[in-house]
Amino acid sequence: MAAGFITWQHIVALLWMMSWTFVAGGKTSNSSSSSAQLPSSTLSPSILVVGATGTTGLRAIQGLLDVGYTPSQLKILTRNKSKSKMKQLKQLGFNLVQADLQCPSSLRNIGKDCFGCYIHATGGDTAELDTSELVPKQDHGVKRIQQKHDIEKIITESRWNTHFTSLRANLFGEELWKKYTRPDILKGIYPLSVNRWRKIYLTSVRDMGRLAGTVIARNHDNTQEKFHQSTTRILNVAGDHLTAPQIARIFGTAQGMKCRHYNNRQFTKVAKESFPELYEQIHFLQHSREKTNIKRLKKEFSGLITSFAEFVDETQWAVSEKAFEDLSRPETLEF
Repeated sequence: MAAGFITWQHIVALLWMMSWTFVAGGKTSNSSSSSAQLPSSTLSPSILVVGATGTTGLRAIQGLLDVGYTPSQLKILTRNKSKSKMKQLKQLGFNLVQADLQCPSSLRNIGKDCFGCYIHATGGDTAELDTSELVPKQDHGVKRIQQKHDIEKIITESRWNTHFTSLRANLFGEELWKKYTRPDILKGIYPLSVNRWRKIYLTSVRDMGRLAGTVIARNHDNTQEKFHQSTTRILNVAGDHLTAPQIARIFGTAQGMKCRHYNNRQFTKVAKESFPELYEQIHFLQHSREKTNIKRLKKEFSGLITSFAEFVDETQWAVSEKAFEDLSRPETLEF
């Protein structure tokens, strides 16, 4: 697998609402579910984790811990090991490796002793996107998603001797914790610019880590038995499929006060002019034809898929003092 690391900057430079799992040959309360943990014999020796040092990224790391990985088995890539959060992670036992995806020379040997690699993202949760080299948007209207689909195509048509799984996320529940959404919801208004009848797939970032860890472990277990040829898999991930009013009712139940959906069409116009990144997300929710087989997903990954109501409870949505940044501070990681 190491031979592929040097060219990763060409493959992962613009990952966004999607997680990728490269493999060379994973409960819904505040504590991890032992029934969802993998047998220790199947866990790979070490995983390289890329783009998981932000708020949503640490949620994915929690997912890896949920399925049985220990901090010492996770090698976390960071541009700066001296940051306070990185120092905290090191104290917790995580291995840190300093490298920059934009600097090919820094990527040499970063995968040493790693069986698999989980790439969550390559930018911060609020980073602006340089769209100068992106392909034109297609049906779903989201340039970055289209480019990631193009990257999937490149990988599936390549002849790399590796296993590759792309976990396609939907609307992250964590997004609803952000400042442009949570305050209004706590006041009883869920301002989502979609029609009340349109159903939305919802995904927990924590589940992305759980599934990534599980997929890598399965491939590790298989290669201990016999040689397997490279494989590619595209997997849509969601834990629920709800309308905006149904989402609002779940928030209301958690908060102990009524919450109603408000389709703010004017906000869509404002977002189009002033918040292009947010506008693309709205457009995706309004027009996406992506399908996720939640029933089959829950069967294959038993105990690892979170419903939206469970997500709201697990993240302690009702605690009004909590903010988006509190979702996954290093000191809150459980293992």
